[in-house]
Amino acid sequence: MNDLFLSVVVIAAVVVFGALISVGNERQRKAIDKLHQAYKQWAVQDLRLKRGTVASQIQINDLQGWLTKTTTSIMDIQKHETPVPTVEMHDSETGKTLVCVIETPETIAHLLKRRKSVIRGDLRSNPLFRVGKKTPVVELSMLNAGSLFDVELPVAWKMLTDDVTESGSLWAYIVD
Repeated sequence: MNDLFLSVVVIAAVVVFGALISVGNERQRKAIDKLHQAYKQWAVQDLRLKRGTVASQIQINDLQGWLTKTTTSIMDIQKHETPVPTVEMHDSETGKTLVCVIETPETIAHLLKRRKSVIRGDLRSNPLFRVGKKTPVVELSMLNAGSLFDVELPVAWKMLTDDVTESGSLWAYIVD
């Protein structure tokens, strides 16, 4: 009887300690995520302060050159209006298609899940419908695409899609 009681106590203690470690790990992960966000916000603000008054003087004379410099070498550019404004660029050297949108991957996933059954025919020509859960996606922002990226993006996006945005990020999906 004592052996059974002792076994139950030991198993309960192991489960409790495991749960405590798991909770501690989750708290630590959340703290690290908050630190990463805080660092990212600090870096963005630091870059904004450093560039000063240059933002009001932005002119993009070579729109395709700007987008090429920001992403990769581009051979063919197409724009799509639905379900969201999308710029499609096909690289004939690699056979890859780069699909650029300003909406976050979460927004795109929700939109595609909701609309897949509704949208038919020629609207499916948008390469966004080929985006899956395992499709590589890259966030382009002033942290990795140039210190003036968030100022240039609204100008370039307006010229490419006739759509106004205040987004500071461009999401690029790499579709086969």
